[in-house]
Amino acid sequence: MRILLAVVALHCAGIPLLPVTAQAPTWSPEQQAVWAVVEQSWKDEVARNGKWPSSYTDPNMTAWGPEWPMPRNAASVERWTRFQDKQGKSLEYEIQPMAIAISGNTAVVNYASVNMWQREIPRGETPPKPDRDTTALSETLVRTAAGWKFLGSTTFPLNDDD
Repeated sequence: MRILLAVVALHCAGIPLLPVTAQAPTWSPEQQAVWAVVEQSWKDEVARNGKWPSSYTDPNMTAWGPEWPMPRNAASVERWTRFQDKQGKSLEYEIQPMAIAISGNTAVVNYASVNMWQREIPRGETPPKPDRDTTALSETLVRTAAGWKFLGSTTFPLNDDD
């Protein structure tokens, strides 16, 4: 009976009783510009058109993740990207921003990704089941005369089957 009275009281007070869904934060135009660079870098990487990483990275970039024993520089990121382009391709991906902090000419973007990818196989062999990776990324971008460029990238897996 108390629950029914509470529901009636809330309804009479004008408080909606429908479920409320979480809404993404409203990003400033500057945050949107940074996120647009991140999104486009993913599109270009998946397209394997040669724009990632060279068109997006600061020459002083460093990147580190669990698959590397030490931080890598921009040249290493470029070399390994070209090698990995020959090993497989992304079939589908989704990225979701979690936080974008900007101070002056520096932005830190924290986001998550889900990526379904397929290893390249020799002709005639049965393709293996696609792999699915879920990853957390924390990337630092700097504003240059040419726009926002990646200066630092740290990744770690969110799934435990890596």
